Amino acid sequence: MQRPVLYLLRSLPFLLILILMGLPLSSKAEDNQQVFKRDLPVELIADFVSYDSASDTYSAKGNVVITQGTTTLKSDSATINLKSGAAAAEGEFEFKDEGGNIMSGQGITIDIKEKTAVVAKGRIFFKKNNIHVTGDTIKKTGAESYAAESAAYTSCDCAEGASPAWQFSVKDASVVVGEYLTGRDAFFRIKDMPAFYTPYLKVPVNRERQSGVLAPAIGYSGLRGLMLENSFFWARSINTDATFYLDIETLRGAGEGVEYRYIRKKDSSGKIFFYHFAEDDIERVREFRQDSENLGRPESAGDSRWQFIFKHTEALGDGLSIKANINRTSDDEYLLDFGDTASERSLESLESNISLSKSWSSLSLVAQFRVFDNLTEEDDSETLQKLPEITLSSTDQRILNTPFYLSLESSYIVFSRDEADAGQRLDMHPRLSMPLKAGGYVELTPYLAPRATIYSLSGDPDDGYAERYLYDAGIDATTTFVRVFDIEFKNLNAIKHTVRPKLSYLYIPEAVQDDLPYFDSIDSISASNAITYSVNTTLTGRFLEDSKTLYQEFFYLDLSQSYSINEATRGLSSSDDERRPFSDIKGEIRLKPAGLINMTAKGEFNVYESWFTSYDASVSIEDKRGDGLSVSQRFLRDSSRYFEASLKARISGPLFFNFIKRLSSEDEDASLETSYGIEYAHQCWTGTLKYTDKLDENAILLTFDLLGIRHIGGIETSLSGM
Repeated sequence: MQRPVLYLLRSLPFLLILILMGLPLSSKAEDNQQVFKRDLPVELIADFVSYDSASDTYSAKGNVVITQGTTTLKSDSATINLKSGAAAAEGEFEFKDEGGNIMSGQGITIDIKEKTAVVAKGRIFFKKNNIHVTGDTIKKTGAESYAAESAAYTSCDCAEGASPAWQFSVKDASVVVGEYLTGRDAFFRIKDMPAFYTPYLKVPVNRERQSGVLAPAIGYSGLRGLMLENSFFWARSINTDATFYLDIETLRGAGEGVEYRYIRKKDSSGKIFFYHFAEDDIERVREFRQDSENLGRPESAGDSRWQFIFKHTEALGDGLSIKANINRTSDDEYLLDFGDTASERSLESLESNISLSKSWSSLSLVAQFRVFDNLTEEDDSETLQKLPEITLSSTDQRILNTPFYLSLESSYIVFSRDEADAGQRLDMHPRLSMPLKAGGYVELTPYLAPRATIYSLSGDPDDGYAERYLYDAGIDATTTFVRVFDIEFKNLNAIKHTVRPKLSYLYIPEAVQDDLPYFDSIDSISASNAITYSVNTTLTGRFLEDSKTLYQEFFYLDLSQSYSINEATRGLSSSDDERRPFSDIKGEIRLKPAGLINMTAKGEFNVYESWFTSYDASVSIEDKRGDGLSVSQRFLRDSSRYFEASLKARISGPLFFNFIKRLSSEDEDASLETSYGIEYAHQCWTGTLKYTDKLDENAILLTFDLLGIRHIGGIETSLSGM
């Protein structure tokens, strides 16, 4: 056996030309030049290397391997004629670039001067999106373009010679790297069996943003009839794009819309969305939710319905910025019919606002216009609008060289509405404090905060002027205990335990406020003479992963409660009266002991009735198999409760069971939505069969998703109203 010949080369003509067999596959413009770099060392390994001076031809035979960094070319043999510019590799060859993209085949011929090539039994693998393109003969027609008389496209991995789970087979195929594969007479095949035919096909290849028609969604329901949802994506420029919508529902109507997104520059971006739907008969739509009493919404919709959203953020420099968030709908029922999520469908109010803000190192000024649309009232004449609302606030700042610090909370608001109280309010609330260190361990902060609130009321039969002067005073005492425990448990090598107890006293004198209007909580401030205790504790782990030190807080607890001296010393009004000086215990806990579990809860507990006044809790668990459980609940005593649970369980291999349950009630549990689903998650496609029971419609939905092609549509049928 001959000993392999090893060459370490930098710029020999043989190497510079031979590397053309490694055709560029990257979609980045800067990578679409030479695949091997002229200024980097190249290693050539072969059993034999020879040169024929008469024909000016180089030859390499036997286990040819060319390597430069992570870029490699392997072949059985390779020849190149420097005079004619013809090169060839015989037998099996494989080229792999830095991005992991691979071209292989049974041989390749290259015209160096024209920069074209022909690959026999060619295969191209684009690592991004896991795309495979195969063809009996693949021609390189340009720097980034390929063509084949017949080709196959799939994102499914399969063994050599086996049929993929799905693929598109096309004639007259054309591939442009970073854009699309196109072809005619295309068949969609499942395990090599034709499933449907299209005269023309265009699918993305290694591309994130590209103009084109998105796959339609097809379905059926008793409310909507036959549904066809169409959309077109327009990649207008590198910093702007748009999506156009055209939806047809044979038993209901038709909708059209557009969403335009843009980035003007750094810290300047936004979107504009408008959608219009023409109902054939709005009364028929309401019949489907008649048992739910229209979900508390007034019947304000007509047959012409629309939604408009405008969002924009603009940084003007020097701490100055402007934001806009406009949300408008044609009627109060719109989100019931077109909301994408359960929380969106249950919204009771929409806010639109425009704000201008200016920030300094310790000072912040915000001016905004806020308009509210009450979705539970047809007439918004009593809905309070804030036109404008201006706030000025600052953090604690030391006053010259004194031990005193000054902070500020102030606002000026013009309250507007057609009926009920309206007017203007100026509220100023500065705070003077003097932080102290007691013995070096306890932080003491006494403070005094005067407050002035001035009103100018519209429509007042008197002079329309009102005022209120208050102050609050108190002292905070805080200390911090920290201890670090060195441990050795897998990659966890230390835990830091922090405990921060706090004791506060607050005094606010009694004030007459009966003659003031009520716009929000600032207009009714209760007297206080109370002591509050609180404790905050955290556990933070120090992890060592891949020679990097990481910190993760996996436990957080905060508890607080107040004791009212006024309540404890007040006189009793009757024999049944009792003093209750202790407030509810307020608590919040976050627990994340491992990456698979996440628990959060916060609430208020009544110590006299021994019940929760309110709470909001959630827990989610996931494992490496893909199983997941999530449960959340919100509760407000004598008001409402909301419960949501979701489960995803692997039945066997790629087969999963999905379950979702949503409940909401004021008096008794009422199901908002129940969903059962079976999901099959293959390496390159996903199919889901789902049954959903909602307040206004029961439906069966069958959907398919192909890896690399996005959602390809589905079939939906309604079990109600049919």
